[in-house]
Amino acid sequence: MSKKPTKSSTKPKVQRPAARTVIMFGLDKERKPHAARFTGENDALLAKAAAAMGMRLAVPVSKKHFEFVNTLPVGKLHATGNGLVPNIDQKLYDQINLLVGGEVGVISPTAPKSWTELAPGHLVLAQWGLEDGWFEAVVSKKTAEALTLRWRDYPDEAEFVRPIGAVALLKAQ
Repeated sequence: MSKKPTKSSTKPKVQRPAARTVIMFGLDKERKPHAARFTGENDALLAKAAAAMGMRLAVPVSKKHFEFVNTLPVGKLHATGNGLVPNIDQKLYDQINLLVGGEVGVISPTAPKSWTELAPGHLVLAQWGLEDGWFEAVVSKKTAEALTLRWRDYPDEAEFVRPIGAVALLKAQ
């Protein structure tokens, strides 16, 4: 009797995905640029810390992004949810904005309780169009009757104007 060939017992190695990297960046109240990279951190805590500091989050997706992100300082997220995001050079901050797609500006960490309290930097909900739904927008200017807004998640889109009563306020937490 001949021996049957046996199947190889070596299984192909499965590569585990690397921990997700997120960058947090923005301007402080004195308009000084800050940025840091976070790897393997809790996304909810990062989002909470970014909102509290009026900063933005971005996720690198391409080789070019990762090469750039590796030049950023490593951030530290503390158990309290506060993040340590160091100052960076203006040129580096400008590069981040080019890669991410524009500057939204500082987003206020507080929510207005009424339409009269609305001011530049506040986050609101606005309709793109009647059939398209509501999206987050940042107030860039305010007059007695209208707001000039910029889409938070689409910073390359042009600013647009809506009557003050045509936006929805976000509930303060």
